[in-house]
Amino acid sequence: MIQRRQLLQAGACTAVIGMPALALAQTKYRAEYRLSLVVGAGTNWHFAAERFANLVREKTQGRLNFKLYPGSSLVQGQQDRELTALRQGVIDILVGTTVNWSGTVKDFALFNLPGLMPNDRAVDAVLASDALNKDFYEVIRRSGMEPLASGEYGPIQLINAKRRVAVPNDIKGLKIRVVATPMQQQIMSAMHANPTTMTFADAQPALASGAIDGLTLTLEQFVAYKLSSLGQKHIAYWNQSNELIHFLVANPVWKTWSDQDQKLVREAAQEAGKELTRRVRETVATNEQMVAKQGVDIYKPTAQEQALWNGATREVYQRWKQQINAPLVSKFEQVVAQAMQS
Repeated sequence: MIQRRQLLQAGACTAVIGMPALALAQTKYRAEYRLSLVVGAGTNWHFAAERFANLVREKTQGRLNFKLYPGSSLVQGQQDRELTALRQGVIDILVGTTVNWSGTVKDFALFNLPGLMPNDRAVDAVLASDALNKDFYEVIRRSGMEPLASGEYGPIQLINAKRRVAVPNDIKGLKIRVVATPMQQQIMSAMHANPTTMTFADAQPALASGAIDGLTLTLEQFVAYKLSSLGQKHIAYWNQSNELIHFLVANPVWKTWSDQDQKLVREAAQEAGKELTRRVRETVATNEQMVAKQGVDIYKPTAQEQALWNGATREVYQRWKQQINAPLVSKFEQVVAQAMQS
């Protein structure tokens, strides 16, 4: 009887040892993982996050399910707290721009450097570069997240309710909402604007009441949030900011998934990132026509005017290059310079 029991126990152990890694990993999986993002539905950013979640569910045959929490709702709208919340286990996945977390990791402010990526050619070169996929991704890993993929956020335009803006002096005295990062505040101060820090959720009623005069945002977000109805009638293509959206998973969560599922999640993020970049570019012409019909003035600076914008922010750029990570920034500068010459 004892021998039979021992044989059964040995057989059970052998069966467990022989189980595929996937089956063992599934016992650790949660029913749902929390994905945080800043924006709401109707934006390419939200589309990318939703597309990522759907692709993950399909590719893993339902083993992994991501629930979206738009508006940074897991941190009461305070987007600069997302990374801290991820480290505390409140957030499992982030789809967003690293500048929002640069108060915690200074290198994350890199893509907010004014004029770093002036056009689509520069963005494409950066997306394909080792500077991003090796060097910057290693910074992300050290911060507590596994980087999966990146896509284009889109040019962030200068928007206001008061007047056409062609050169830096035109925004002198305007109250412009900025994200709570010193660099953005200094960029606006360099042009003698009045930078006003607040969350995006707070910015909308502030625009409606006239408490602030404008903000920086992508064109498609201008359309999605109907900012023309909040008195915003002037958009300047100042070409000072074009960030990336990154797809990131908390390291402790990432390690609980099987190798097979990690591969599938990475593939899903890469697909979503490519779709995001394509959509960002495809919607530009349509959105320009839409806002023009709403009586919104879009101004595209001449080469001479663009030089003034670049000059006005150059000191801020050089100061922050040193504070962020000068060798890393230089790698991105080389990537962009080579792309612009080709």
